[in-house]
Amino acid sequence: MEGTRALEQIGQTSLASTPSGLPPSRPVRWSLARKVSLALVSILLSTLLLAGFFAYYKFESVYSSLVQSRYSFVVFTIKKQVEDSLNLGLALRQIRQVQDILEREKMRDPQVMSVEVYDFRGEVLFDTDRGAIGSKAPPPLIEALSGSATQAFGITDEDALIVGLPLINNLGKVEGGVVLRYPSAYIEHGISGLLLQLGKGIAFQLAVFSVLAVAGLYLLFGRVGRKLDAMQATLDAVITVGGRAEPGPGADPFEERFAEFVAKSHEAVEHIRDATAEVGRLDRLQ
Repeated sequence: MEGTRALEQIGQTSLASTPSGLPPSRPVRWSLARKVSLALVSILLSTLLLAGFFAYYKFESVYSSLVQSRYSFVVFTIKKQVEDSLNLGLALRQIRQVQDILEREKMRDPQVMSVEVYDFRGEVLFDTDRGAIGSKAPPPLIEALSGSATQAFGITDEDALIVGLPLINNLGKVEGGVVLRYPSAYIEHGISGLLLQLGKGIAFQLAVFSVLAVAGLYLLFGRVGRKLDAMQATLDAVITVGGRAEPGPGADPFEERFAEFVAKSHEAVEHIRDATAEVGRLDRLQ
């Protein structure tokens, strides 16, 4: 710091009474440490938000798959019970115990909106909502019967999600299908808590790492920033007031070169001032 203080010692010259003709320099509002801290915190925030977005998206996908798998197992259980009766030679509409099976499964889980069984033509034969018996199943459900006999199918129906399986007899013929509806809000409710936890985690990590980063940057760049401020003050004072910068004992080579730069800058300003005065004098002679 001895070299820096020496650069701030400027002698008064004749330029003190003569304006240099240059606009005053703008004060430095942001130090080097603040600028680097702001950039680092911005990068950290962007990284945490991006990581949080991918974590939320991944969790939503996995959670939706788990819920669908859970209800697929329920549908598969119903499918096996119905197909056991089909294999005895009974027609689908004649298996009266299917209604009891569907209602029992619905009572086990309050999130289940409805469970229904329909034939290959799309006619609803059994439904936990007895008023829907005899109605026509939506076309997507009928089209889904052409898929794999063991692969569950999923369909979105307004505010409900549907998972189902086709019913196959012992001859390999599709007799119909069994589907289960559950609310899409069930998925949203399950992941809403995660969004809040992610927000808290991001805010906490951002606060902790920002404090550590800013403290570290001020320790690293504090001395550099003070030296740059002193150099800028010296340069502004020499150009606007006059004098010269004298590097003191113990100054490093950079400060010595800076003193030479200040001297040359001052000399250039004087030449510009003299040239400006001469041009003004010639204009007045004309």
